[in-house]
Parts: sequence; structure tokens; C-alpha cells
Amino acid sequence: AVVSTQSTGDSAQMSNSIEKPEIDGRTSAADRLVEANLVGDSLCVGEIPVVKREGSVLIDIEDTVRAYEDDVESITFNKSVHEAMKKFARNMVLRQVKSGQSSSSAPDTVSQHRRLQLEQFIKATKVLLMTYEKVYKSTEPTDLALKRMLGPQLEYFVNAMLSKFNFKNRVAVRALKFYADSLLLLGELVKAEEALETAQNIAFQCFSPTDLDLFDILRDRATVLTRLGKKRETAGMLEQCIQIIERLEGEEFLLKESALLNELAQVHTNIGNLTYANTLLERSLSIRESIHGSNGLEICDTLSRLAMLRNKMGEPNQAHSQLNRVMRIQERHDVPRHEFGSTLCNLAAVSAALGEHEKSKVLYQSVLATKEKQFGLWHPEIATTLSNIAMVHMALGEYEEAKDALQRTRKIRGRVYGKNHPLVASTMANLASVSYTMGDLKDAMKLNEEALEIQQACYSDAHPLIAVTIKNMAMIENSQGDYDKAKSLYERVLKMEEVIYGELHPAIASTLNNLADCVLEQGETAKAAVLFQRAMETNEIVFGRDHPDVARNLNNLGRAFKEMGDYDGAKSKLTSALQMKQKRYGDAHINLVPTLMNLGDLFNLTKQPNKAREVLSRALKITEKKIGMKHPDAAKILRLLGNSFYLMGDLSTSEKLLNKSLDILEQVYETDHPYVLATRADLGSCTRPGAAPRIF
Repeated sequence: AVVSTQSTGDSAQMSNSIEKPEIDGRTSAADRLVEANLVGDSLCVGEIPVVKREGSVLIDIEDTVRAYEDDVESITFNKSVHEAMKKFARNMVLRQVKSGQSSSSAPDTVSQHRRLQLEQFIKATKVLLMTYEKVYKSTEPTDLALKRMLGPQLEYFVNAMLSKFNFKNRVAVRALKFYADSLLLLGELVKAEEALETAQNIAFQCFSPTDLDLFDILRDRATVLTRLGKKRETAGMLEQCIQIIERLEGEEFLLKESALLNELAQVHTNIGNLTYANTLLERSLSIRESIHGSNGLEICDTLSRLAMLRNKMGEPNQAHSQLNRVMRIQERHDVPRHEFGSTLCNLAAVSAALGEHEKSKVLYQSVLATKEKQFGLWHPEIATTLSNIAMVHMALGEYEEAKDALQRTRKIRGRVYGKNHPLVASTMANLASVSYTMGDLKDAMKLNEEALEIQQACYSDAHPLIAVTIKNMAMIENSQGDYDKAKSLYERVLKMEEVIYGELHPAIASTLNNLADCVLEQGETAKAAVLFQRAMETNEIVFGRDHPDVARNLNNLGRAFKEMGDYDGAKSKLTSALQMKQKRYGDAHINLVPTLMNLGDLFNLTKQPNKAREVLSRALKITEKKIGMKHPDAAKILRLLGNSFYLMGDLSTSEKLLNKSLDILEQVYETDHPYVLATRADLGSCTRPGAAPRIF
């Protein structure tokens, strides 16, 4: 399994009867310096209490955004903040001022010092927030570095706002928002989520139910919850965002609603609710088409999302058709070629699903060349594209090329985000998959362990990426023959995934499939068949009976029946799997090859070498055309064909085919890899009579 490019408390509930505001929520008393009056023990703006009085300390501000605009616009962060903070530090002693206690007996002196202290703090806060806001949405490496540098300053200011001055206003919310953003750059997802939860609680208390700053916080929190793997909580946040936007009138808010529907659809796709995700995207597309028409450039994003959902639902041809529509719209609007990147990436992914891996590689390489010209060599977008290219190299059996692409990805992400970021961990997990496939199980385990350490520091225990990494470690243990340990890890993953997804999700079906493989290796064929059956039933519920994953499950059930000695049952399952795949992909798709190989092995076992030769020759022809003769799958097919000719008594041809198989394997694996050793053993059998060797 290859990894793709990995605390909440009760929050206030929104009222069911939300009134539409007369303004959009951004223009308020928070946008100007407010003179406040001390009334009794409370600080008030008009008749509204703002902050409780603490001793004799006077706080005469509710919020600030524009108070020092003339001074601040031309001042850089390094100069102004540090100068302001020097003045602020000189007045820190005033924090000790309590009821009637001060270094001066005159109350007005205390008030003046406090006012000066507060004004310096406000000024420094304004400069810091303005500086961060300028780079907030940027992904340029220099801006990312600046945001990381501003993070500790934001932490200091946030702590002072909340603990010293008890700010509960728009400035505090904005500071928490930026502080969370800086934490995300460092991979501190849990801390970022806590900061946003605090901002959300303040916003619920202080803002109107339709305030757009409240909306922004909810949306940011949804993003972080997604990265934490809390999909259902993410869906809840996005639904609250939609409730806000639905109550605001105007085209701008309709488009925001469409964007939210797109995001919510992605969450439900990840949960496994594909039909509901499709409904959400159709609703989003309807909104955009009502505003921009059926050929408007603005509908392309939602169309692309629908296409990729169709691809996930096992309909790559329909996905390809929709992406071609996107391309036609973009060409009609004279979109520059370098802006086609996301569409070309989607076409590359669909091409891979259609078995056209060479075409997929060309498309990704085209995107990479364009992005390198646009962003340079060290941009996060380069890393993402390199990771996609690596997966295509893997599919083509070009493992050294895949390894090179992922190592470059790791360097870029380490430089941009730091070595302990979740994206670096995901890259290490992908590198582990390459090492595993190449037979270097020791290196694969080491990389997975390092990736897991980073992920466990960033995520909660029940996170999808942690589950995938442990699943990969279980595969390694299984390959090393430690079946009990592998089984224990798979069962651990299964429990995690049931917590994350519930009982019905493709990830659970995948784990059940792997667990069945492990059990099959231990000789528990009946138990393996039950697990394969459960995996298939899960996928049937999620995807429907005609999905390619169901065909793969049938293929695995055929393997289990074959091991049980139920050759008729095995043939029935494998034949059904082949028919489903042919109906979906046609007669020459690479996904047909595993089933053809299993049928070939079955025919060898049942002493039908001519039938075996027929299906295996077909598998070899597809493999040679789609991924080339240097791929390990080509070697496995040659070995099975060698077994067929051995059964036919043609030992010379058998030896020739087995030597070809061995030559390919020795180019990919170490000399002590199980595939290499087994093929050498088969070669030895060509010189002595006996039963045909088994494929493993």
C-alpha cells in the first residue's frame, strides 16, 4: 500500500433563528479605537460591559485596527515591533499594580503608565498583525520563512492578550488565527486546532451569528480538523459555515456556498459517502452554472471535482470525458498553459486509472516543467508533482526513478516545512513503499518507523495516516514471515479505522484484505475466505457491485478457494472477476493482469498447461505494452509460463523463460530476495522430473 502525498471541546451552538445583518459583519466597533468608561467594576462601551476591572488597572480600549495607521504603514516589522516591545518591557512592572498598590501614590500616575503600556502593546500588535496579514495566504518560500519567524512573537502577544489584558474581541480572534497558521507551518496541528477553538469560542461570544470573521475561523478550523483526520468533526464545521452563508444574500455568498459544498463533498468522499458527495457536487455545479453559464470558466473547479469523484467510483472513462470538457472550457477562455496544471494532473491520474501509465507520466512531467519555470526548484507545488510522478514510476516498475523523485520531494518539504512535518513523514512512507517493493525490507521498516514517530507527534492516535503507516509495517512483517506480528498490527489498524470511519469504508476493506492475505499465509484458508468475503461486501455497499475494487475482492476470493483446493470455486470467482474488469476497462487493461496470472496458476495446478499458456501469454502481451518487460510482473508471468512449458514436457523452453524471468528480477531485487530464490529453484527443477513449481 502506498501513502498518497499526513482536541476539540464542546463549542457554542448557533441559534436556529439567525437574522440577516444589515452589514456584512466586518465593519463594527472593532475596526476603530473605542473610548471606554469604567462603570463600577466593569469596563463599558456605551452601556455594554467589555472587560471586568482588575484592581486599579484601567483598560480604555475594546479593539483596535486603525488607531496607528499613519505611523504604521511605512514601518517594517523588525524595527517597529522590537522598538515597541522595548518600551512595553520597560513598563512590565506595572503588571504588579493591584488595588491601591503602585510605585507612585498618585492614582492618575498609575493610570497614565497603564495607558502608555497598553498603547505600546496595541501599536506593536497592530504592526505584527498587519505584517503577518500581508503574507498570510502566500506559499512563497520567503514568505513561509517570514511566517515561521513571526510565530514566537504571535505566541507572546496571544498569551498577553488572553491572560494579561483579557482581550475578547476581533483583534484577539485575528491574532489567534494567524498564530494557528504559524503553528501549521511547523506541523503543530493539535496546538493550531486548540488556538482556533479558542478563537471560535471568543467569536461565538462576541460576534453576530452571521459575522464573516466567525465564518473564517470555522472554515480554518475545518481545514485543521481535516489534517488531523477528524472527518466527521470537519463535516460539522463546514455545515456550520454553510448555515452562515445561506443566510447572506448576494452572488458573492452563493459562490462561497458552492466552494463550501465542494469542500464538504471532499470530506464525505474521504468518509466513504460517495453518493452523498456526488449530490453535494451536483448542487455546487448547479449554483455556478446559474451564475456563470454552462461554459463559464468558474465551473471548471467543480467539474474537475466531479470527474475525480467519478474516477474514485470506478468510472475513469466518464471522468476522462468530464476533464476533456474542462479543457475545452479553459481553451475557449484562452487560459494560459501554465494555469492548466491542476487539470493536467487530474488527467494524469485518470490516465493511470485507465492503465495508460506512460501517458500519465508525460502529463505529470509537463506539469513539473511548467511549475519549475513558474515557482523555481524549491516550491511546495514542485514536491507535490514529484510525489505524483514517483507513483507513476512505481506503477511502471521504474523503482530507482521513483526513489529519486521521492528523495527530492523529501528535501523540498524538509527545507520548506522542517524535518518533522507530517508531509515529510508521508514522503518517507512512500519511500518505504519503494524500498519494500525493491525487497529492501530493513530500509522500508526503518523509514516507516521514522515516519510513524513524526505522525504520532503531530496527530491523535486514531489518524488515517498513522493507520496506513502501521498497515505498511504489517506488510513488511508479513513478508519477513512474522505472521503473528503482522496479524497483530493489522488487527490494531482495523480497530483504529473503525474508530475513524465507522464499519463501512474502503480503507477497512483494504485492511481486511491484507489481514486475509496474512491469515492465508498461515494456512487458515477458510478464515481468509471469510475475511476476503467481508472486504468484498464492504466495497459492494460503498461502491456498488460493479466497481473495480469488488472485482479485486473476487480475485482474492479466487486465490483463497484455490489454496483451499476448491478449484471449481476458484475458477468461478476468477472468471467473474475477469469479466467485470473487461466490462469496465476493455480487453487490454493492466488491471486484468493479476486475474489472468491467477487463472494461469490455477490451470497449471489442475494440469491444464495449454489453457494456462493461453491466458498467461495474454497477460504478458498486456504487460509488455503497458508497463514494459523490465517490470517485476513481467518476470512473474514468465515464471508461470515456464511452469506451463515444464508441465508440457518442453524443458528447454521452460528453462529459457525462467532465465528471462531471473534476469529481470536480478535487475530489480537483491540476490537473496524471495522472488529471485524461488525462480532459481524453478530453474533447478527443469533438470529433474517432478511436479510443477508453485507461484508464491
